[in-house]
Amino acid sequence: MSTLKQHVIALSVAMTAGMIQSPAHAGSSGAFKASTQGLGVELTTGLSDHMAFRVDFNYFQLSRTMSESDIDYDLDLELKSVNFLVDYHPFDNGFRITAGGVWDKNSLNGQAVDAPTYSIGDQDYTQAEVGTLAGRIDFRDVSPYVGIGFGHNVRKEGGWNFAADIGVVFTGSPRVSLTSTGGTLSNNATFQENILQEQQNVADGIDFFRYYPVISLGVTYSF
Repeated sequence: MSTLKQHVIALSVAMTAGMIQSPAHAGSSGAFKASTQGLGVELTTGLSDHMAFRVDFNYFQLSRTMSESDIDYDLDLELKSVNFLVDYHPFDNGFRITAGGVWDKNSLNGQAVDAPTYSIGDQDYTQAEVGTLAGRIDFRDVSPYVGIGFGHNVRKEGGWNFAADIGVVFTGSPRVSLTSTGGTLSNNATFQENILQEQQNVADGIDFFRYYPVISLGVTYSF
């Protein structure tokens, strides 16, 4: 287990150490949110005067055409994730420190737009040679999250309020695949080497997404 995961797990355990202190008084809330993870709903339950547990369900879809390495792709973006989070409220207000895990099914699928030639690796190829060029980007299924925010302390507050969070999902390096099918060179060894080189170029260009930023705004109601 990586040091980062160990630290996040340790933080979560430490934060939940006092969760059973006053369950009879714990409240609950629901929220509608918009974030860099998509549009979502959130359920929160109070665990003690300073602790809460949250579950977020996030989803978003977008289709558009974009260029990558001089090749135009029809892209389908799907953001789909579930967050399991523990909040610690160190003060008598809504400020919170958050740690937890994210079940991540975010993906980007694309297919190259028809063109006379494609530049792959360091070589130009015709459409007949390439055939159908398709790509996919996704991430590992479960990743740790840490962040801070401001929102209801459901143990102490009721009614409507706003919530905001900022944090990071440590997703690891994006997984990139690029494939050619139906082309006259689709099974050619040299062509496949250039496909792998192009795949690595894309992976290097988006490696910063190993730290996926989360910025979230929402409206909550506590009851």
